[in-house]
Amino acid sequence: MNKAKIGRNDPCPCGSGKKYKNCCLRLEGSGERIGSPFDAYNSWMATLKLKLDKNYAVQIKKIRKPMQEQFLRLSSDKVLPRGQETFFSDWLWFDMTDSEGMTFGREYLNEHHSFMEASLRECLEALNQSYLSIYAVNAAAGNTLDLQDLLAGTSHSVLLKEPLALDLDQSPFLMGRLAALPDGSVFSGMAAMLLNNKGQGDFIKEYIDYWLKLQPCVAMEDLRKQHGEVIYGLFDHASQAISLPINDIRCLPAGTTAAVLAGEIRKSPVFELIHRTAGISWYEMKDSVTPTRLGIHDNGSLVFYTDAVKDIVEADQILQLKTAGWKIVNSLFPFAPPDPDLGDIHYNVIKEQQAERWLQTPHEELENKSPAEVLQESGGRDRILSMLDSFNQQADLNDYSRDLLDYMRARLNSED
Repeated sequence: MNKAKIGRNDPCPCGSGKKYKNCCLRLEGSGERIGSPFDAYNSWMATLKLKLDKNYAVQIKKIRKPMQEQFLRLSSDKVLPRGQETFFSDWLWFDMTDSEGMTFGREYLNEHHSFMEASLRECLEALNQSYLSIYAVNAAAGNTLDLQDLLAGTSHSVLLKEPLALDLDQSPFLMGRLAALPDGSVFSGMAAMLLNNKGQGDFIKEYIDYWLKLQPCVAMEDLRKQHGEVIYGLFDHASQAISLPINDIRCLPAGTTAAVLAGEIRKSPVFELIHRTAGISWYEMKDSVTPTRLGIHDNGSLVFYTDAVKDIVEADQILQLKTAGWKIVNSLFPFAPPDPDLGDIHYNVIKEQQAERWLQTPHEELENKSPAEVLQESGGRDRILSMLDSFNQQADLNDYSRDLLDYMRARLNSED
């Protein structure tokens, strides 16, 4: 059917169920080239996003809150700044998929492409293929920026509305979503800037390197499209100079490699035996950024945990974390539950972490001293054991709490 024969009040031929005047008619003429490529591209993107917002208003209203919580799961304060709303809305339209793997942007293009001008189709396809990433600024000349994608290492020439004054001596970074169009790439909406004046670049690169090594078999395009919230969280923490705990837990099954590494750990000056509890000898890595421990199990297997990427890098020099067949039990980045086969290992580490946290936390019942401090006093061990007994008598404790109390008792009674 030719669009010229469609009446304004006729049903829209795209099948939306709306009148033509309230649907695809609004796109007519929107793809005309006006002004510079930058102005035209931004006008087209604004038109398309307004259309997406209106077309999927009902669906988006239902999912906006939980999806925003997911997008902000790695941000420092879990609040979306007003000026950065475009990062979330673009992620919602162009990255978030339904049960069939379809995004709002892809669905809209499939349903309306026959009724859209070629320029708008091309622009929407570029948005559908875009992804949030972090870029190093290599050069700025006139209305163009030369960028390098920190994840993929690819180079991009980006159009600007007007020349941007940048201090390249501070090696600035940009976070944004690039839409690759015929006359040059442009940022979809805003781009956030970060100066590399306090080691922010090294921070970002360390975490990206860690993230990529966790998932070596995942295609780069899929990694960026499926985990934009990781990019956003990394940039947010770098901007505020706040570390991002990774809760990395990994294990090495019993075997020749584990036996060799266990022998090296026992004689290494970097690791110190802290305690032996429930069949596991726990060694602490000295001078670590966060509590970093390795457990040697009586069955010959090894388990390792840390919260800092820097500790992963240091431990890798001893433990061959990348090449020795270690299995990832848990990490903040994949955002997936542990493999059921590794559930017991995860549970044992959680108990060890919780026990350590409790031991190092001041308590009112102990005159604001930590249990670890009280243990150094005469009769301190008996006092802490009595405290645990009082906790155990509470009727509302669940099975995990009682198991944790039993573990802490066993730890206090273990050999140092």
